[in-house]
Amino acid sequence: MFKQITNLQGDEIYLMTSLWIFLIFFVVVGIMLFLMKKDHIQYMKEIPFDESEPKSNYLSDKN
Repeated sequence: MFKQITNLQGDEIYLMTSLWIFLIFFVVVGIMLFLMKKDHIQYMKEIPFDESEPKSNYLSDKN
């Protein structure tokens, strides 16, 4: 596998570019997760169970 990556000639630059974009994206997401405040994580975790907001039923609103 690594021989294919190291023996790139010409048009295979797209392979390396997409690989770097993929890696950079997941590294940035990982860093954001580690730096995220615990209060925000707890808030996001409890959103589906928050009953303080009125519930809206999409199907009953259409009738």
